[in-house]
Amino acid sequence: MTSNPSVPLQRGAGVTVDAGAQPDRAGPPAPRQLKRPPARFTNRVGELDTLRRVLTADGGDRPSVQLITGPGGVGKTALALHWLHGLRDDFPGGHLHASLGAFDPTGPVAVGELLGQFLRALGVPGSRVPLDVEEQGALYRTLTARTPLLVLLDNADSEAQVRPLIPAAPGSLVVVTSRRSLGGLTVAEGARLLSLEPFQAEHGIALLRAALGEDRVDTERAHATTIVRLTAGLPIALCSVAARLATKPRASLARTAADLGVGRRRLAVLSARHEEDSVQATFDLAYDALPPEAARLYRLLGLHPGAEVSTGAAAAAAGLPVADTVPLLDELVEVSMLTEPDEDRYVFHDLQRLHAVEKAERHDSADEREAAQLRILEWYLRAARSTEHLVTPDQEPIRYEYTQRRPDPSSLPATGEALDWLERERTNLLSAMRTAAQLGLPRLAWQLGDAMWPLFLLRKHYRDFLTVSQLGARCAREWGNAYAEAIMRNRCGAACRGAGRFAEAIEHYRGALETLPADGDQAAAIRSVEGLGLVALAEGRLGDALREFTDDLRRSRELGREHDVALALVNLGVTETKAGRAAEAIGHLEEARSLLTEQGDAYNVARARIDLARALGHQGRFTEARGHVTDAEEAMRRHGSVFEQARAMQVLAEVAELEGRADEARRRYELVLPIFTELGRPEAGEVAQRLRDVGGTST
Repeated sequence: MTSNPSVPLQRGAGVTVDAGAQPDRAGPPAPRQLKRPPARFTNRVGELDTLRRVLTADGGDRPSVQLITGPGGVGKTALALHWLHGLRDDFPGGHLHASLGAFDPTGPVAVGELLGQFLRALGVPGSRVPLDVEEQGALYRTLTARTPLLVLLDNADSEAQVRPLIPAAPGSLVVVTSRRSLGGLTVAEGARLLSLEPFQAEHGIALLRAALGEDRVDTERAHATTIVRLTAGLPIALCSVAARLATKPRASLARTAADLGVGRRRLAVLSARHEEDSVQATFDLAYDALPPEAARLYRLLGLHPGAEVSTGAAAAAAGLPVADTVPLLDELVEVSMLTEPDEDRYVFHDLQRLHAVEKAERHDSADEREAAQLRILEWYLRAARSTEHLVTPDQEPIRYEYTQRRPDPSSLPATGEALDWLERERTNLLSAMRTAAQLGLPRLAWQLGDAMWPLFLLRKHYRDFLTVSQLGARCAREWGNAYAEAIMRNRCGAACRGAGRFAEAIEHYRGALETLPADGDQAAAIRSVEGLGLVALAEGRLGDALREFTDDLRRSRELGREHDVALALVNLGVTETKAGRAAEAIGHLEEARSLLTEQGDAYNVARARIDLARALGHQGRFTEARGHVTDAEEAMRRHGSVFEQARAMQVLAEVAELEGRADEARRRYELVLPIFTELGRPEAGEVAQRLRDVGGTST
C-alpha cells in the first residue's frame, strides 16, 4: 500500500498552503455569479415583455437560448441583468456569468478558459479541469445534465464560443449578448433573437429625469431632447452625460447640448456609424471635463493588458502612490468612465477603452506609452514575485533587471493574501505575459510565466499551466536562454503529468534534457529525471521509476543540492515500499527526514514521515508507525493541507489493518474515503477496495 504516484515529492513541494481548497463536506455551493443590475434602468418595457415570454413559449425539453443583439453601448447587458435578476430564485441550481471578450484588448476569450471558469464555479478543483477542450466540454455537459442553470454569456464573438457553454439540462436558460447577429445559434440551438434599438426621445428623457431630477430636465426639455438625439439614444452615452451633469448641479442642459453639437467625431478605430459618432462626442465631453491627473490615468488605463484593473495596477500605470490613485479612480467611476463591478476591480466598456487608447495616442508620446506599459507589466512581475514564499523554489532563480522604479509597496499583495491574489489575477497575469511577448520582450514574458509557479503548484490549473509553460519555452528560445527553456519544458511535463497525459509528459521531460547544453547548468536536468521517474511510478513501471530516482539522487549529490537529495530519497522510499522493499525504504526515508529537518522544511518532513510510517507498518513496527503518522497528521492540519491529512488518515487505517484491528481500520477508511472522493483523488478507488476487504461498505 503506497501513496498515489502523482504525490511523491517534487521540487517546489515545500508549501505552506494546501494544493486544494478545504473541502466542503456538504459539497460546493451553487454558483451565484450574476453581477448586480445597473441602479438606473429605464424603459425597455416592450423588450422585457418579449423576454418574459421566452420561458413560457419554450417546451422545456431543451435549454432555452435568448440572443440579445445591438450596437455597442445600447444596453444589452443592462437589459439582460435586469431581466435575469428577477429570475434568480427560479434557478436554485446556480447562475453562471462570463464575459466572452469579443472586443477585449487581447482578443476573444478562448473556449477552454471559459469552460475552465465554469467548471471551477461548479466545484471542480483546478487539478481536475481537463487540458483538452473536448474533455472539458464533456465534463461540463455531465455536470449540467440534471439541474437547470441560468447562464449569461456577455459580449460573445461567435457561435463557436457560445455552443460549448450551453448547459445540458432541459429548462436551463442561456442569454447571449453580442453586437453580431450570430445567426447560427438560431438555426442550430433554436435561439430566439431580440434586436435592441437605441432609445426613442421620450425614453432617453426618462433616463435623464431619473438621474438628474424631473424639474431640472423638464425645465430644459427641448435641450434634453437635443441631448438624446446627439447621443443617438445610446444608454452608455446618455449615462455619461448624466453622470457629468449630476456632478455639476448648476450646469445647464443647453450648454451640454451645444458642446455635444460641436464636438462630434467618431473614433478612428471604429466604423463610421452615427451611434459611434455620438459616443465619441459624449466621451470627449466627459474627458475634457476631467482634471489633468484623472485624464492622464484614464488614457494610461487603456494600455492595461487585461479586462479588469486593480488599484495596484492602476497606480503602476500612472506611476503614482496608491493613496493618490484611489481618488482618481473614484472620479472616473463617478462620471461613468469606468465601472467598479466588484471591490477593487475596475472595468472599461470596450468603447471607452478604445476612446482611452485614442486619447493616449494623441496626448502621450510613444516613449510615455511604452514606459506606462512597462510599469504595468513590471508591476505584475513584482507582485507575482512577492508570492514566492509560498513554495520552495524548483530551480535556481534567473534574475531580472527592472527598468522602472519600484512601485508603492502598498500596491503589492500582503503576505497572507498571496495565494488569493495569484488566483484573482490569474487571467491578468496571463494577458500580461502574452502582451510582453507581443511587444518583443521575451525575457520579461518568461519571467511573468515563471512567477506564476506557486499558483500552478498549489492550485494546479493544468490548462493554464501548460499554456504558460509552452509560451515560456517559446520566449526562452527567442531570448536565447537554453536553461530557461529547459525549465519551461519541465513544467510542460509537470502539467501533462498532472493531467494524466503521460506520453506528452515524457516527451517534454526528454526535450528538456536535450535542450540543456552539456557544459551548462545541469540543475534543470534533475527536474527532468525526477519527472520521468514520477511518470514511471504513475504508470506502475516500478523498475523504471527506481532507475530514474536513483539517477535523480546521483545528480543531486554531484551538484551538492541537499534539498534535492532529500526529496529524491523520499521518492525512492515511496517506490521501494510499493515494490515490496520496505526495509530499504525505511533507510532512505529516515535519511530524508533528517536532511529535511536540518533544512527547516517542516512541511516535507511531515510528508516524509507519512511515507515512513507506511514502510514501518509493512515491517511490523506498528508503534513507531503510529507515532510518526499521528505527528505528521497534526503538522498537516497546521499547514492546512486537507489532502496530506487524508493521506495520514489512510496510513493509520493501513497500520490498523496490518495489526489485525479490522474495526478500527474500517472506521478510519470510512472517514477518509469521502475526503479523497471530494478532492477527486484516485486514492479513493484504492481506499474503497480496502474498505471492502475489511468488510465495510464503500458506497
